[in-house]
Amino acid sequence: MKHKVATTVNGRRHEHEVEPRLLLVHHLRDNLGLTGTHIGCDTSQCGACTILVDGKAVKSCTMFAVQAEGKSLTTIEG
Repeated sequence: MKHKVATTVNGRRHEHEVEPRLLLVHHLRDNLGLTGTHIGCDTSQCGACTILVDGKAVKSCTMFAVQAEGKSLTTIEG
C-alpha cells in the first residue's frame, strides 16, 4: 500500500505516492531525479547521502521517505 508524501525539496513542493519501506535517498534519486545525493556505503557510515531535514544534517539512507512528510529538505543541488 502506497502512502502520499508531501515535502518541500530545495524550495520546491513535491507530492508523490511511495512504498512505506522506500528509503529517502532512493526517493530523492529515483523519484525526484536528484542524483547529487549519493549512496556510498549502504551501512550509514560514510555520509555521502547527507541532506538537511528542517535544517538538521541527516543521512538520508537511514530515513524512510514517509518520515519526510511535511518536512523541508535541502540536498547538495539546493
